[in-house]
Amino acid sequence: MGKCYFCEEKDRTSYFSYYCKECAMLRRWLLTYSPDKCCSILKRTLTRDDKQIDFKINQEVKKIVLSQLPTIREESEQTDDSYEKPKTRRSK
Repeated sequence: MGKCYFCEEKDRTSYFSYYCKECAMLRRWLLTYSPDKCCSILKRTLTRDDKQIDFKINQEVKKIVLSQLPTIREESEQTDDSYEKPKTRRSK
């Protein structure tokens, strides 16, 4: 079978069809809803501006730093031998 006329990557579903399964679904959505509505939905959900990209980068950096924080604390506790626990009263 030939390649899809739209994506030009996947094989067509049958010899007499023009599109692969996914592209045929996209084409049906474009025919069912207006192309303007489909484009606005895709722009709103898939396109990111610089502010959104920076926020996502900062969130990922925070995740990495917080995941490494306990190991950094453990290493500092192991290397610091001069620390003594405070003496407290026993509870009766």
